[in-house]
Amino acid sequence: MSSAEIRGKLPLILGLFIAIILVTAEVDWVAEHSEVGLFLRFTWLIILLSVGIIFPLIFIYLAGNNIRVRKESDKKWFILSLVLYGIANGIPPFFYIYLKISPGFFLFLQLGLFGLVPAFIYQPINPKNRFLILIILSIVVLIPLTILLNIIIDSLWINPLMDKTIYYLVFWGFFSVFIYFFMGIGWKFGGGKRRESWNIFMSGMLIQFSTLEDFLYFILNGESLPGNWPWMSNFVINLESLFGHVPTDLDLLIFCVIMILIALFILLDGYGYIWIKIKQKK
Repeated sequence: MSSAEIRGKLPLILGLFIAIILVTAEVDWVAEHSEVGLFLRFTWLIILLSVGIIFPLIFIYLAGNNIRVRKESDKKWFILSLVLYGIANGIPPFFYIYLKISPGFFLFLQLGLFGLVPAFIYQPINPKNRFLILIILSIVVLIPLTILLNIIIDSLWINPLMDKTIYYLVFWGFFSVFIYFFMGIGWKFGGGKRRESWNIFMSGMLIQFSTLEDFLYFILNGESLPGNWPWMSNFVINLESLFGHVPTDLDLLIFCVIMILIALFILLDGYGYIWIKIKQKK
């Protein structure tokens, strides 16, 4: 698939990313507002689960559902990516449990290592197997996480003052990550290039963590923006330390725009273009 073809699919890819953020914003609202009732709670959780299963399958088609030729080095790179994935899983516990702080910018190192798995995973030759494996992966991972998330939300409704760390770890640290993780795998299964699969996972996660969801949390539910965001000191990146003061609406908007621009740069493979130009000059 050429760069021009990828750019042509850019609005649809971004639309899928935004759709996920809309759903996660509503799930966050439900988790903190028990008055919405059980019906809406289960509705949004089911929609979240459905998105996590269906969207990765869409990416198989977006990539063209073609066969890519395997290279001899693919096996070694895939094994290495699994090893690095395992190492990356130790980053949050090390920071949260041992250092008692959020991982900050190390989060993006973790995500970058995660993205190597979709980049180097084997593409099944049989088209039916591509869909079957992706469906099984999504169901086996996301259904238990949905059940766990529902249990945690139930606890939050009973005790609104409880520590929400476990909720954020399950919802933001696992569920949302695996949605984009499987979307990257879907792209690779559809015949997409390794770097493109990494780009899709990483750009999706950057937009998810751009604080766009925080704005939509208020806007979608008819609430005014708070003006100041003191709880952003507990964000994966301490935005209060980053700005030197409690972030305002404008500060958060600036951060959001910058993160989205970086995500677009990655999604359009801007760094790959720059690297090619550097090599040509040599």
